[in-house]
Amino acid sequence: MLMILCPFTAKYVPILEEMAKARNAVFRSIRIRTREDAQECPSSFTTFSLFYDGQLVTHEILSEKKFDKILASKGFI
Repeated sequence: MLMILCPFTAKYVPILEEMAKARNAVFRSIRIRTREDAQECPSSFTTFSLFYDGQLVTHEILSEKKFDKILASKGFI
């Protein structure tokens, strides 16, 4: 899983990272710090994006419950 986020959504990342780790899901986050970072982003949604196997899953800021459903749907039980 790859998560792209801006500084305003960064507080959610440690929570979601721990959830992914508990389910043995590979997790990597990229923090957008500059305009150039945003311009090089693989998604036009630069506040928050979640990718799995190179595909955009969502650009919605996730609650723990929603992220848990995504992990389960990808086979991380």
